Amino acid sequence: MDFLSRVKKEMSEGIARAIFEDAGYRVIDAGVEKVFREVACLSPLEYAKLAMPDAVRKLPDFMVMNREQDQKYLIEVKYRDSWSKAVLSEVKDQVALFGEMILLSINASADNPRKFKDSPSRFIRCCALRLNAGVYEMEMRNNRGWEPVDKLDDDAGLWWATWPLWEKFPQLKEDGNSKTLSLAVKTLKGILTE
Repeated sequence: MDFLSRVKKEMSEGIARAIFEDAGYRVIDAGVEKVFREVACLSPLEYAKLAMPDAVRKLPDFMVMNREQDQKYLIEVKYRDSWSKAVLSEVKDQVALFGEMILLSINASADNPRKFKDSPSRFIRCCALRLNAGVYEMEMRNNRGWEPVDKLDDDAGLWWATWPLWEKFPQLKEDGNSKTLSLAVKTLKGILTE
């Protein structure tokens, strides 16, 4: 991974972690780069030579638990300068391995079709993904239920079919974390865009 990509990845994960922790969630690092820190300094060829098992290589970035520790979420964080359906394909193998997980996406160039004032939910959203009877599915917002990923249109509407974080993670809403989310977006826009 090149230097700039590594910095964007670390910043995105760090900001996601801070958002959850600020709302009282417990965040446990799970990604291979966090569990086996030494792999971060390896070239792609050196990493491939390790022949890590899929269960290790495909660990999601975090496990997040609510305050009561009776709900857990496996979370993969992805930052994109321009978000598309391709990011769903990137995590398909992880979903196949773990059954269900949440993809937290940070989109630096999210459309603003209604010209609303910038809000955190424009840039930071999430979706639940699962493998159901061999079909890779995404849970759609607004009571649309689960739909096969391969049937989804790759357009701006797909971004808006994902969920604002506070709709999937109620502690974000109940704690009034809008300021935290706004600061996270401001930080991301300042650091991660070129």
